[in-house]
Amino acid sequence: MQIFIAGSHTDVGKTSVSAALCYAFSLDYFKLVQAGTPTDNQRIQSLTPATKIYPSGITLQTPASPHIGMQKEKISYNGLRIPLPKSENLLIESAGGLFTPLDSQKCMIDFLSTHRLPCILVGAYYLGGINHILLSIVALKAREIPLLGLIISKDQNPLMDTFIKSYTQVKIAHFATYSDKETFQANSNKLKEEMQNLKMI
Repeated sequence: MQIFIAGSHTDVGKTSVSAALCYAFSLDYFKLVQAGTPTDNQRIQSLTPATKIYPSGITLQTPASPHIGMQKEKISYNGLRIPLPKSENLLIESAGGLFTPLDSQKCMIDFLSTHRLPCILVGAYYLGGINHILLSIVALKAREIPLLGLIISKDQNPLMDTFIKSYTQVKIAHFATYSDKETFQANSNKLKEEMQNLKMI
């Protein structure tokens, strides 16, 4: 199983959800493009130490969009040619949202579309959150990218869920805010159970 974790926007909880899925489903972890420090690899390691973590596909020191980091650091690469680790149980985490630049010419969604990977979208509820989620779902469907479901992180809102389900018919699971490693593990197991009941994964 190889799944791609995409965000509807930046800072929606994508890395926390990735850690939860790695912990709950015993998946290996791979960050497509890392920009800045601390790294998402470090965060995954702190939350789920048993997870196998591969070196990031591209590592940039500049905490900015990759196309900016490339210019500042005088690095050139073709993002579509970033090789995936040879793992049968791999979670690939993107950077930012679907249309965050991957390199100087392409976006994250272009990598996803090229490799035809099944996708889980991570979103959150904030002012404008539904708009970002729906735009992301429309973009995935337009590219005919398999969308396994939507995971809402952080604060939960059943009324928001109802609207999105009605509008998109997309399955929705939940990963709540956690305060310590024990709560993280409990919430991860709840997420796994919910996803299995929904036949999302």
